[in-house]
Amino acid sequence: MLLKKNAEKLKTVRGVSIRYDKHERATGIQLAFTYKGIQCREPVGYPITQAGLNSAANKLGNIKHQIAKETFFYADFFPKSKKLALFGGATKGITVKTYLDRYIDKAKVRKLSIATIVGYKKDLKGLKALWNIPVAELERINIVNYVNNATVSSKTLGNRLSVLRSALDEAITDKVIKLNPLIGFKLKDHIDIETKHDNRQKHLDVLPFTPNEMTKIINETCGTEKAIVTLLSETGLRSSEWIALKKTDVCLISLEVSIYDAVVHGTTKRTKTKAGKRTIPISQELADMLELEMDKHDEEYVFVNDQGRRWNADSFRKHRWSKIIERAGVRYRYPYQLRHTFATRLISQGENIWKISKLMGHKSPQQLFEHYGNYIEAYAKQCRRQEALS
Repeated sequence: MLLKKNAEKLKTVRGVSIRYDKHERATGIQLAFTYKGIQCREPVGYPITQAGLNSAANKLGNIKHQIAKETFFYADFFPKSKKLALFGGATKGITVKTYLDRYIDKAKVRKLSIATIVGYKKDLKGLKALWNIPVAELERINIVNYVNNATVSSKTLGNRLSVLRSALDEAITDKVIKLNPLIGFKLKDHIDIETKHDNRQKHLDVLPFTPNEMTKIINETCGTEKAIVTLLSETGLRSSEWIALKKTDVCLISLEVSIYDAVVHGTTKRTKTKAGKRTIPISQELADMLELEMDKHDEEYVFVNDQGRRWNADSFRKHRWSKIIERAGVRYRYPYQLRHTFATRLISQGENIWKISKLMGHKSPQQLFEHYGNYIEAYAKQCRRQEALS
């Protein structure tokens, strides 16, 4: 260990000093400089020799040069410094992925929904082609090339770029970049945006089952499967809602089911919106089926699987629903189409639009017009024809 009396024989320059402990033993080399009006002192790991002091002097000179040019980033030189809490932890070499990770971490701190965070993580994975690009070097051309080479839908691309845009805003705060390369970027200028409607304004995602198809499907079910399929077609529940349905949510006297919860990524939470909390009437036939299901076990949920656990919607779709559809000889559609079947049936029966919206758990009828506009229009035309003939 070099003693102070010997260390003082070494030559130093202004801003470079040797640190000592209480026993006057040299412990390291320290740099002193002013940054943004604040006096900074930082240790450097050079050996306490003349060569080490010379290296420290060169480093200090580089720091002062970059400060003068306004290109200095504190963490480039002192990544573990406590001063980063004051000056920010960004470095000019920091990558896109780091900022995406930070964005997701902040989403967790903000206690956003699990579904939202899972969606962000999927977007992060989808942006892998941009991960290793230093943020300071990310240009519009990188975004254009990424978009042109993508093989996903325009909606998915839009979601990914939205997350990237928000994540890069943090880089502006850290002064790593002065302008977000996604500002003013319009996806439609580079790719065709898929439309959700055909020329007759029919929503392409709405493929309800016909009454004949529903008869075939129901005929191929029994027991728990029949109760689930009947519940979905008669109430229009979302997949996340029927698996969360509890025994206390079913009233066999008033013939109603009340929706309070939804299971998203294995976690039970409140419905997505206040409008999602609702009560839906059911038939006596369905009530009898639900009663049989609830009498089978002592769990709190209405439906439990063979292991006595709450159902998983994906498991039901893959292992039960697909086989039901195959046996029925009906063109395959996801179970979610039972929800569309429920809505279109009520529309065809002339049910009040506001009532349908409430039963569906929508905030307003706007979503009905967006998804089922052609069905509403067809019903209106039918009524006008009947009035003309009467």
